[in-house]
Amino acid sequence: HLDAFCSVKRDSYLPQGSQGLKAVTKYKLGYDPVEVDPEDMVRFARDRPSHMASYSVSDAVATYYLYDKYVHMFIFSLCTIIPMGPEDVLRKGSGTLCEALLMVEAC
Repeated sequence: HLDAFCSVKRDSYLPQGSQGLKAVTKYKLGYDPVEVDPEDMVRFARDRPSHMASYSVSDAVATYYLYDKYVHMFIFSLCTIIPMGPEDVLRKGSGTLCEALLMVEAC
């Protein structure tokens, strides 16, 4: 399991309030995921379970394609030049990654 949110915050260059899954999906993929108001979730789960299922699938599809298109190759490419695992590369800031790369180059 890799949490791509840190990478999105660091590398997406989106405004502060536009870094959630729905906003990033709309901006980066041009895909408009199914949205459900949090106040309606319990009622929809009881009365409209198929709508909640499509909401859940929509989130899963958005997450997969964002990861596949923007995160996967970038993170594993960084891992080939910086001696860190994928989770560390995702979570470290750009300054720490730059420092690690300079240390590798210096050796």
